[in-house]
Amino acid sequence: MKKTLLAALAAASATALIAPAVATAAPEPADITTTATAVPAALALPGAPAADHAGTRTQWPETLGLPRAWAEKVILRDRPDLEIEHIPEGALVTMDYREDRVRIVHNALGLVSQVPAIG
Repeated sequence: MKKTLLAALAAASATALIAPAVATAAPEPADITTTATAVPAALALPGAPAADHAGTRTQWPETLGLPRAWAEKVILRDRPDLEIEHIPEGALVTMDYREDRVRIVHNALGLVSQVPAIG
């Protein structure tokens, strides 16, 4: 029963993520480009990306709820210099801060459950 429910939820989530954008959707921000990536443009959230004082991205809130592979592509599109770590929800991690690392925390379905950020 639990497996069937999880499978149905995963299928519904995938369908919602792949569904075409509605005509009333907010326009894409000018600074998000979708060339050379497999992530659909309709999945990017409107608004300015989180950046530090130098203008480089430090957080990726638009990846919340995406499959972890898509989130990794979005992050690497913006910052190819970063190292990506995939962390299951609830896993123990070190508390060190690294400016060259982004941790993608995902749930059991492989969907991003926390906003990925440098650290």
